[in-house]
Formats: sequence, structure tokens, C-alpha cells
Amino acid sequence: MAKSEYYTILTKIGIAKFIAARASGNGINLKSFKLSSKVILPSEEMQSLEEIVYEANISSKSVDESNPNYVNLMCHVPSDVGGFEVNAVGVYDEAGDLLAVGNVPRTYKPILKEGSAKELMIKIVMELSNAEEVILKLDPSVIMASRDYVDAIKVELNLKIDALTHKYDAEFKKVWDEFAKYLLENKFNIEIAKYVTLATDQDINGIKNFTKLPTSILQATKDEEFTNKRYVDLRTINYGGIGQKGQAWHKLNIPSERTHGVWYTNNTPTPIMVYLIAHDIYIDDIRIIVNNESREVVSFIIPSGSRYKTTRSPSVWMELR
Repeated sequence: MAKSEYYTILTKIGIAKFIAARASGNGINLKSFKLSSKVILPSEEMQSLEEIVYEANISSKSVDESNPNYVNLMCHVPSDVGGFEVNAVGVYDEAGDLLAVGNVPRTYKPILKEGSAKELMIKIVMELSNAEEVILKLDPSVIMASRDYVDAIKVELNLKIDALTHKYDAEFKKVWDEFAKYLLENKFNIEIAKYVTLATDQDINGIKNFTKLPTSILQATKDEEFTNKRYVDLRTINYGGIGQKGQAWHKLNIPSERTHGVWYTNNTPTPIMVYLIAHDIYIDDIRIIVNNESREVVSFIIPSGSRYKTTRSPSVWMELR
């Protein structure tokens, strides 16, 4: 197979140091890279690069996923550096020796004052019998993550978020179902067995007997009178409008019953509760939930006659109506 036009090789110094490292069991501390504007043909005899235009510490090291003997070194040139051409790259250890050298396609690195600016990332691939022989001491202030690495981490995080979302969605729904059932069964209606009416302000000392049982749900006419607890509970529930008899949770189909970007109006005579795992939420043109990066579990009340929408498709959509 024909040799590639652009490639990286170990110099004789690099070969000797890797052989010694293999024999001793110690690794080699790679430290920096240098860029040259000179067009070269990489050679094992090379001990240095000429026409250096930029040098810095190596940004990151990783083992190639497809070949465990390939070590990938990433060399980053920031956007505020430029005005030169890059044709060659060299890798140096802590002692300042040139261990590997390579040529790259002719690349011009502009600078902003020239009317354009860009970052430059050069990937150097070194083939070794053992990738663990390479030790890289990184300056944390200049570490750069590759796009593939960031994308992989993002996918992993999204999978974990989805798993946790489904887990807590099921637990949250179970709690809400029990709460709604509790309300609908009217378990707040616990009768007061006995009560006492105080005609005047009194200090209660000792035991007071409760001698009268409430027989109606009429509202009290005097401040001193007790009112039936059933009446208080019913009035509280009716005034709130949430959890009245006849209301139940409905899990809505996406997108046939509900979809993002569409306004949905509460046409019932009472407020309804909405439960979503979504992004931005609007009620009557007012943005009440703002989250552009990730989905969140949210619940909110829609008054009778009001409308609501979400700007992105949620994974779960439920209404208590």
C-alpha cells in the first residue's frame, strides 16, 4: 500500500526513549508541541524543527477506540493567535527532545485583524505497542475536549436523565393518584364528635364536656359558634376547584391529543392541574417556566377559561380535569 502523503513518525531519539521506557516499565512524559511553517519530509534523523511559528503544551491525550495501539494527541491553537502558515508539527518531551515529527496539509492560521479568525486543532496519531507508555502532564488551564468526547458525554448524560425522569415520573404519578383518590373519596370529612359553645370569653381549666353533635352544614352565624367540619371541608374543596368529585388524571397521547406549540384552553367550569416533563411553558401568553437546555418535571394550575402551551414536545403530558 502506498505511503500516505501526510504522516507522523518517531525520531531516532523518540524510538530510543520508548525502548528504554518499555524496558524499565516507566512511561515517557510528553509535554509540548511546536508548529513550523517549513514544508518538510518527516525523517527519523530529525532532532529539531526549523521556522517555528507557534508552540504550546499538548491539550489532551486519548487512546484510539478502533486501535488500542494508537495514541491521539490533540494540539490546540486559540483564535487570538495567527498570521502564519502551518506545514509541520513536532512532539517534545519534558527534556525538550523531539520524539515525533509529522507533516500536515498546508494550513493558514488567520488572526482577527486580518478580517478572519478561527481556532485550529491538530490531531497527531502515534502508533505504539503499548499506549500506556505515553504519560501526558496536562496544564488544566489549557485542556480542550474534542467534539467526539463532548458528544459522547452528552449522549451518556441524556440517557441517565431520561432514565431518572421515567423513574421519578412513575413515582410522582403514583403519589398524585393516591392524593387525587384521597380528595375524591372525601376523607377530609371526619365528623366532630362533640363541641361546646362559649357564650362569652372564658378561660378553660380542667375538662369541658362536648354535649352537642353538629346536625347540619349551615354556616355559623356568630363568631363564638363552631361550624360543622364537613361544611368547612366541602367549602374549601369547592372554592379551590381542584380535586372535586368527577375529576381524574388523564394521560394524554402525544401528538394525537396534545402537541407542542398549540394553545389548549380550559373549557371546564373549574381549574385543572397540568403535569408535564417539558421545556418552556406559557399560560395566557405569560412565560412561567423557562428552561432551554433540559426537560424538567413541572405542574401548574390552569384557571377556567385560561389557556396554556409548551414550546417543545414533552415526554409525558397529564391533566387532572
